[in-house]
Amino acid sequence: MLTHKRGVENVIHFQSQASPFEINYYLHWDTQTRVSRYEKLICIGIKKNRFWFVTLNILLLKLKIRNKKIFIHSHNPLMSLMSVYQSNLFTVHDALYYLTGATKHKLNKFFWILEKILYFRCRYVHFISDYAKEMSLYKSNKNFVIIPNTSHFETFNLNNLTVDDNLKKFSNGVTKVFAVRSIEERALINLIIEVADKLQTYNFEFLIAGKGPLLDFYRSKIKELGLVNITLLGYVSDADLIQYYHDCDLVLVPAAYGEGFGLPIIEGYLFDKPVIASNVCAIPDVIIAGDFLFENTVDSIISKLDFAREQNHAEYKNYYSERFSNKVVVSTMNELYKNLL
Repeated sequence: MLTHKRGVENVIHFQSQASPFEINYYLHWDTQTRVSRYEKLICIGIKKNRFWFVTLNILLLKLKIRNKKIFIHSHNPLMSLMSVYQSNLFTVHDALYYLTGATKHKLNKFFWILEKILYFRCRYVHFISDYAKEMSLYKSNKNFVIIPNTSHFETFNLNNLTVDDNLKKFSNGVTKVFAVRSIEERALINLIIEVADKLQTYNFEFLIAGKGPLLDFYRSKIKELGLVNITLLGYVSDADLIQYYHDCDLVLVPAAYGEGFGLPIIEGYLFDKPVIASNVCAIPDVIIAGDFLFENTVDSIISKLDFAREQNHAEYKNYYSERFSNKVVVSTMNELYKNLL
């Protein structure tokens, strides 16, 4: 939970807060089978080997015997498919068939079958956006709900943060552009580099937080181009992310595909910053207005950068509070749990 809380774990954490149960069990793949505690969650790591599904079902059986009954809320398609028990609720971030199609996976048709079976084995389905529902193979008009994500940065206190003094800070006298992306092809880091290259003499600085398989490749490319207005920061702690959000002028979220929600968008709004993002996937569902969407071209991004830095920041945090706040999301999720129970 502490290492990976910006992914699915972020969602699971808030769902545990919404749960009517005092204790909740989080079963997940791990490098070894082990148990730890995180607030209301007992985290049970299942060693991912050829027998993981046996371990999973033994654990579920023990939990059912101990608690008389179990309510299963799953985020993991394979665990739901291999469990002897039906999932009471399944959360869809990015649908299997859609995502494997976007990545041109050679077993894409096989994932179509798996996703169909998955929904058959789940009593109720939760989507994190309208787009996630639209791109799924779940075509029923009942037994589903759309509840967005929220951010655990909401309870931050800048005065209590321990920030890494060695990490690069924004320069003075520039428009500070911050991005939080997984450094992979779909995040379009190459496009940000092209934008930075074109804006070398226009007082823009781009800092990008995140790790991924292409981190070294893009760092080498930036070095070859001799760019000093863009930096790939690599892994950044929560405290440093909060500081960057606080210090930046605007947030940039490019994407090619696979964006079932867009957590950096709402985090930008939480810190009262304008956000510009690609006009793809679930991003139009989340963005405050269509004027902040760009096409995935250098000229379109530059145009929106100029547009966004001229906007009044007053309504961004209110937009977050009304739609994506911890209070709103946890309350809505709690009502769902009560209804399903």
